[in-house]
Amino acid sequence: MSIHVNERMAASSVETAPVLPVAPLAPGTADSCRNSRTKRFIDIVGSASGLVLLSPILALLMGLIFLQDRGPVFFRQKRTGLDGEVFHIWKLRSMSVPPKPTPFRQTRGPHDPRITPLGRWLRATSLDELPQLMNVLAGEMSLVGPRPHPVELDASYKPRFEAYMQRYSVRPGLTGNAQVSGARGPINSREDMRNRLQHDLDYIRDWSVWLDVRLIFRTVLFPSKGH
Repeated sequence: MSIHVNERMAASSVETAPVLPVAPLAPGTADSCRNSRTKRFIDIVGSASGLVLLSPILALLMGLIFLQDRGPVFFRQKRTGLDGEVFHIWKLRSMSVPPKPTPFRQTRGPHDPRITPLGRWLRATSLDELPQLMNVLAGEMSLVGPRPHPVELDASYKPRFEAYMQRYSVRPGLTGNAQVSGARGPINSREDMRNRLQHDLDYIRDWSVWLDVRLIFRTVLFPSKGH
C-alpha cells in the first residue's frame, strides 16, 4: 500500500512543481544533425555490422533468458522517437513476466524486485540494449542521440519543461551525451530530468560527425555504471 501511495505522491509533485528553466534550441539548430547523410550512413553500417558480429552473443543471451523461466526473450515498449512519433523499442527482457498486463511503472534501480538475477547483470553491462541495433537499422533510432523515454514518462515531464520535446528534434540514440556523462538510470527527481535534458540539448547544439565518433568510443571503452 505504501508503495502505491508514494507513487501517487511522486506523480502529484510532478504535476504541481514549477517548470525548471532549460534554454531551448534556436530554430534550425537540429537541422544539421537530423538531415546528415553521413550520420545515417554510419548508423546503417554500424548497426548492420554490429548485428552480424554480435549475433553469437545475442543468441547465447537469448538462450539464457529463455532457460531461466521459459518466458519471452525480447521486451518491446512504446518509446517516443523523431518529431514525437511513437515506435516500439527492442530490448532483451530483464524483468520477470507479470501474470497480467500492468500499467507503466518506472524501474526503481538495480534492486527493483521485478528484475531477474540475469536481468540485473544484463542491465549492469547494458547488454540488454543490443537489440536496439534493429531500431537503428530501421531508421527509428541512431547510434548516438538523446535516449528515447517511455511515452508515459514523456507525458509526465513534457508540461514541466518548455524545451522538453526538442530532444526529439533528432533521432533518439542507442547511446548519447547524457549517458556517457553519467546522467542515466532511473529519473528520481525533476533535477535528474533537467540534467539529462540539458545534456541532450547540448549534444544537438554541438553536433558533428566527430562528436558522434567520440561518444561511441567513450561508450565502448568507458561504459558508465547503472541503467
